[in-house]
Amino acid sequence: MTKAKPMAKQKQAPVKTASQPKKEPKAKKLEEPPSPVERTEEELVDLTSRVYKLVVERGRDGVLQSEIWKELGLTSRDGSRLSIRLERRGLIGRVKVLEEGRWTYKLTPLRFPTDMTSIEKAPCIVCLFESKCTFDGEISPYICSLIGPWVVGEMMVARGQAMQTAVPAG
Repeated sequence: MTKAKPMAKQKQAPVKTASQPKKEPKAKKLEEPPSPVERTEEELVDLTSRVYKLVVERGRDGVLQSEIWKELGLTSRDGSRLSIRLERRGLIGRVKVLEEGRWTYKLTPLRFPTDMTSIEKAPCIVCLFESKCTFDGEISPYICSLIGPWVVGEMMVARGQAMQTAVPAG
């Protein structure tokens, strides 16, 4: 005697009545990739200066390009373009490095902005005789009684800052 195989259950389509509306299949929406944000020249200049400022703030050790973009909320594409722009201007250096299994660039400043605080305190700016001052004249920076103390003071400030940043030995 042979055993009869049980029949597989078949799904039956629901019976539609005239009162039920026909359901139309949902159209698949094609997701478009986000379009790049078009930036004005003014915005690019602002972003470029912000990137440069951040790189300079990190000092000679530099900073990873990916950290800058995350901090500024930029895409890696925008970030790369800004760093390339700064590199072409000779303001930063870009070195490809492997960081945590990913390739990125380390950005280091090649030029540091001029510190204007020293120049702002220069006695020549407020000197009454500045218009008559020449190197070979009667009024000269060589014999000025105001320049000497100012130079010595600025040198002491610079040495004090250098001493504060130096690592003590031992």
